[in-house]
Formats: sequence, structure tokens, C-alpha cells
Amino acid sequence: MELLIIIFIAFMVAVLFSTLGLGGAIIYTPLFFWLGIPLLTAIPMALLLNMITTSSASLTYLKRRLVDTRIAFPMVFTSIMGALTGSYLAHRIDTKFIILLLSIALFIAAMRIFFFNKIGFSVGKNEKEKIVFGVCAAFFIGIISSIAGIGGGTFIVPLLLILGFETKRAIPTSAFIITFMSLSGFIGYVSFGQKTLDFTLLLYTGAAVFMGAQVGSRVIFRRASSRTIEQVFAIVLLLVGGKLLYGLW
Repeated sequence: MELLIIIFIAFMVAVLFSTLGLGGAIIYTPLFFWLGIPLLTAIPMALLLNMITTSSASLTYLKRRLVDTRIAFPMVFTSIMGALTGSYLAHRIDTKFIILLLSIALFIAAMRIFFFNKIGFSVGKNEKEKIVFGVCAAFFIGIISSIAGIGGGTFIVPLLLILGFETKRAIPTSAFIITFMSLSGFIGYVSFGQKTLDFTLLLYTGAAVFMGAQVGSRVIFRRASSRTIEQVFAIVLLLVGGKLLYGLW
């Protein structure tokens, strides 16, 4: 029964997060951790599910030509370097610091859902300046996201909005970038020492998130999830972040 509940949660997270340009690792990591899986095992598992979610959504976005590859490819390259760096550093950082970082990311994600439509400024006067800013930021986002096991969409979507993208262009482009960032983080964790994974759990949840992302990536073209649903989910993120912080003391 517990497995069925986890599969259902993974499916719903993929549906909701794929409409926001996120992969769901920000929920999968604490979920696996609370199931008793060691944090440094939970993170690569969450990153793999994150990659499956965003790659599934990206298939739809690419078919509809909504991914801006001019900025996506340069950001993919630097985010991969950042994700590999972060997965290397994670094995050398205290677990409590990682939990604290994850909690902060959860609060940021909640605030992004509440307020990301209100971003009203941009950087760079021309496309070259925007690309340079984007690729530099993507490197540091890759580091932080890989260490905390959050995928990176929490930061990539606002970054693209700041670079002047419309929401429905930023979300597909973010999903494409996060696919490679998450995969790189997963490979990094496995390469740098974390080889014990629950493959049975990954198999079932992986199938669930792939289908969930297909649903979510199609919903956004008809009508994005209502602000009420988004705000309720943001409250869930706040509660999860609060629970993680409470467990530190």
C-alpha cells in the first residue's frame, strides 16, 4: 500500500511541477529521505526522477517548438559542469547543511510559485549579454541544485523570466535545461561514490512521473493549472520545508 501511495504522489507531483517548468526533485528528495533512505542516496534517486519528468515534458515542448535552443544549449553546457561539481562537493559536506540548503530551496520554490509572475525587470541590453549572464548563472545553479537534490527549475525559470522570456516560453526552455542538469547530477553522485539505489522504487515511480509529465505538459497549452492549485501546492512546499528545518533541531 505504501508503494501505491508513493507512486500516486510521484504522479501528481510530475503533473503539477511539469506545468511550472520544474521536475519535482524538490519533493522527491525529502519524500525518499522520510522513507528512511539515506540523504546521499535519496538525492540521486530524486534527480533521476527529475530528469525523467523534465525529459518527458520536453518531448512535448520540442515537438511544439517552444524550447529556445539559442540560449538553452549554452546553459545546458555550464549547468552540466555545475551539477557535476555539486555532486562531487555533496560527499564532502555535512548532511545537516544539505538539509538546510534543501529547506531554503523549498521556501524559495514556494515564493516563486506565489510571485514569479510579478518579475518585472530584466538584465542585458542585447541577446549576447543575456546569454553570457544566463550561462554564468546556470553554472552556479547547477552546483546548488545538485548539492540539495532539487533539480534546478526553482531557479532556472525565474532566471529566464529575468532574461525577458514569456512564461510559456520560459517553462519549456527550463524543462529542457533541467533534463541535462539533473542527469549530470545523478551521474555525478553515482560516479563519486553513491551506488546503492532502490531500483524497484525507481522503476515504478519513474513510470509514474513520465506519465504525469506527459499530462502536465499538455495541460499548459490548454490552460495552465489554476492559481488556487499552485498556491495550495506552494503551501505544501512551505510545510515540507518547515518539517525539514524542525528535524534539524
